[in-house]
Amino acid sequence: MVLVGLGLAACSPPSTTQEEGKAAPRAVAPTPTPAACQEPSPDASQAWASFPGQPCGYELQDDGDALVLRSLTREASPAPRGEPPPPCRERSCLYEGTWSDAGPLVLAVAPSGESEMPASVWLGVATDAELVFVDLWDGGGDSVVTDYTRVGPSHALAPFVCGERLALLSVERPEAGRGEPPPESLRAREGLLDPQDPLAPPTPVARDECRAVTLPVP
Repeated sequence: MVLVGLGLAACSPPSTTQEEGKAAPRAVAPTPTPAACQEPSPDASQAWASFPGQPCGYELQDDGDALVLRSLTREASPAPRGEPPPPCRERSCLYEGTWSDAGPLVLAVAPSGESEMPASVWLGVATDAELVFVDLWDGGGDSVVTDYTRVGPSHALAPFVCGERLALLSVERPEAGRGEPPPESLRAREGLLDPQDPLAPPTPVARDECRAVTLPVP
């Protein structure tokens, strides 16, 4: 009889409680603990740009030798670092960052000494160890003059994500566009960037496979 009782116990459904017919509560998977993130720098002047990211936010800082893109994840790997764009080594630039499906991106806008329009615009791309800046206006053509003011080229490169990779594709700039196609010199720079060498020649990609990154590129 003992063996029969054990057999019945082993075959009894585990989904009911002692009260016949009442379903036992199902086990619920615990909620994942959010990644431990550091607090942003208390002094805003220590960060040239600060923006949300995954799993934590990012800060762009100048450590005196280079620009450092620091993740606020407590156990983050060494931060990518690199020199500012050439014009930003002589004058202060404006920096703005965003998170994309291809990782963090930093926009650097070099001011013009002639007007409020930028003199050049650069995109900072992070590799495993480096922060590399790519000139988005190079190859865009001559600067357009509007109301006696130079407003930059009619076209520029802008960041797109194709799958999970970053690409630069030509776009018409609202401030200077004249309804013309982009110059071939700019089209030649379009394509997927090498994740470990963003300055290497890009790989061609179909534009309809890509989506624009939300970043206000001037």
